[in-house]
Amino acid sequence: MLALSFCAFSQSKNDQFSLEGGYGASIPVARFSDFRHYEFAFRYMADEQWGFKFDFGSDKFRKKDVPNYGSDYFRVSAQVVNNLARTFNLKYHSDTSFNLLAHAGLGYSNMKSQRYPGQDNIGHIIFGITPQIKITDRMAFYLDSSFIMNFSQDFDYNGARYRNETDPPSVGKLLNLSAGLVFYLGKNRGDSDWR
Repeated sequence: MLALSFCAFSQSKNDQFSLEGGYGASIPVARFSDFRHYEFAFRYMADEQWGFKFDFGSDKFRKKDVPNYGSDYFRVSAQVVNNLARTFNLKYHSDTSFNLLAHAGLGYSNMKSQRYPGQDNIGHIIFGITPQIKITDRMAFYLDSSFIMNFSQDFDYNGARYRNETDPPSVGKLLNLSAGLVFYLGKNRGDSDWR
């Protein structure tokens, strides 16, 4: 059974691996926004419809001319990816140079305040949507909107303490808006997204 599964997997005609890199804005919900968001991801598509990705995001929140204001935030996530264009047969109703992905998962976040010592270790849920535009067989442009809910967040994005030790845990919310490039790896190029 294992040999048959391996043979079927190795004969797949999809180009299943891709790398993503993007830059954009971080918007703590009801606070302020900043264009200091960077992200990188490695995506693997198991078939033309489903896959998963591991991603890293980094954000710096600062207020100009205000010392000791802000925080540094980074996250790592493991997410499931669905190719919505294939799920809803959008490929047959639209130009094949457009694609739409959805993603959701769990991860770990770390926040360091500019005002107080120590670090905040946080678990999070992330979900989002990613429109893509094909540039070449090996590259695509993407826009991504990801919403992140941080659980048990002790510091606010401005660096202040969200809560005291006796207060109940706070839930922090963050919206990342970014644009970037996808690079397809392998001999079949971007078949899993574009065929």
